Amino acid sequence: MQAVNFNNVSFRYSGAERNALNSVSLGIDEGELLGVTGSGGTGKSTLLYAMAGAVPHYLKGDFYGALTVFGKDTIDTKPVELAREVGLVMQDTESQFVAVEVEDELRFGLNNFGVPKEEYEQRLTDACSSCGILPLRNRIIRELSGGQKRKVAIASILALRPRLLLLDEPTGELDPPSKRQVFETLKLLNAQGITIVVAEKNAALLHEYCGRVLVMEGEGNVTNP
Repeated sequence: MQAVNFNNVSFRYSGAERNALNSVSLGIDEGELLGVTGSGGTGKSTLLYAMAGAVPHYLKGDFYGALTVFGKDTIDTKPVELAREVGLVMQDTESQFVAVEVEDELRFGLNNFGVPKEEYEQRLTDACSSCGILPLRNRIIRELSGGQKRKVAIASILALRPRLLLLDEPTGELDPPSKRQVFETLKLLNAQGITIVVAEKNAALLHEYCGRVLVMEGEGNVTNP
């Protein structure tokens, strides 16, 4: 079964002179670990935002074609509904944090989605264990290393138990060991059955860890779909 299906999707941000996505037709299977690479400005982030429903509901523009995520049309489905199955970790991790302490950050999404409180502890323990950050639960976020912050951002999404995890440049500004740690975490998560799409400029890492790697070029064109 396909987790995601792009059918001739094009998108141009309001006021932009060229497309951010151009006639993209692409299927992503459930359980796949898919890499997306390409230079800056080729549409990698937009591709992820579309799967999360942020395009075109929050990021306005002209959208053409059809995109379904687990059978739901992203145009007809509110992003908050998609967020129950789709988690997005943005490139600027700092901008996603809403709390001071790790524990509070992890609980924030559970509060927003009305998860029963009796489920909190198990979900948080599972998410932290998956990312290897159990010892960090009571730490202050600003005191963590860049790699640790990335893992906290991923864990906060995992606590919601998404079926699809989207990551935009998750290793940006990290040193080589931390980059590898992030991808080892993604490998473990994928082995648990989570479908993962990761946009990353480091093509070598993608080819090492991902089963398939797409290249974005020009005005939002996808090659090797």
